[in-house]
Amino acid sequence: MRIEIVSVSAGGEDEVFVSVEMCDGVHSDRVKLLVPSSAYVDMGLRSGECSQELFECLEYESRVYAAYKRALSVLSFGACSERMLVSKLVAKGFERVIALEAVQRVSLRGFLSEKDGAEREAERCAAKLWGPVRIRAHLGSRGYGKDAIDGAMFSLEDAGIDYIESCQRLIESKYKRLPSDRAELQKLIAAVCRYGYSLSDVKSACAKIASKKESLYDQ
Repeated sequence: MRIEIVSVSAGGEDEVFVSVEMCDGVHSDRVKLLVPSSAYVDMGLRSGECSQELFECLEYESRVYAAYKRALSVLSFGACSERMLVSKLVAKGFERVIALEAVQRVSLRGFLSEKDGAEREAERCAAKLWGPVRIRAHLGSRGYGKDAIDGAMFSLEDAGIDYIESCQRLIESKYKRLPSDRAELQKLIAAVCRYGYSLSDVKSACAKIASKKESLYDQ
């Protein structure tokens, strides 16, 4: 099998198309591979005969670069964890090993930060008046690891979040008044707990509402 680089042309910014022809003496085939300019230089590519090993490296680089560009496109719609980004690339048809390499490059070049992404996601959850349990569960479902989740929760604490106050605001946004019937009050507590608050937090929030000068009972 004779493999030859027949032409090189500019692609987009800092990328090049490399056209490669393969011929077995009877049949020939030509492929056009897009790679970053840095890879073109590092691999020492030039027109002329190309070894099988070099062609395989070129093809691999082209596949990783395609996944890398798709990863950047995904991130343009919002931050996500490395694990979720890999999953999205696999769902788009990229092999897992290619997706992992692409995401690693995205991260190394500063386009993806687990820490920053988890913190921003946690802030959005807190703005929805979610409790700590639900925030942690949500971050886990988004693919963030334990260290990133712990860091995000500490970041909320450093920002001065008061979960009892958030719980109180959640209750007041959903209920005109606290139920006087014990069974109904238990239903309210159970419903609010599903937002990620502990039983203690919900009871404390209810107590604060009941003790207000113009309480919800009086409305």
